[in-house]
Amino acid sequence: MMTSDTPEDTIRDALDAYFRAFAEGSDVPPAQRFYLEGYMQACVDGGLLNLAQISQMIVESCGRHLGDEVASIYQCADALVLHSHMKRAPVYPSC
Repeated sequence: MMTSDTPEDTIRDALDAYFRAFAEGSDVPPAQRFYLEGYMQACVDGGLLNLAQISQMIVESCGRHLGDEVASIYQCADALVLHSHMKRAPVYPSC
């Protein structure tokens, strides 16, 4: 999944894959989300990137794939938490 040259490239690529999956109607396994959140937090903790930089990458990637309205939930993020954007499956009562 993550084969880019820099941590910033790696995060951008992973975020694009994450949000693209939802835009295509697919779900993302929780392990993939947790791994990405952990990688982003490690970059902050290690001083490679700061929270504002990563938050901006999240907003940009989400906006590109799911639209600015959906991306607005990440605008004022004070933690690196990604949300599931899977559409609910239609459920019909049984007869």
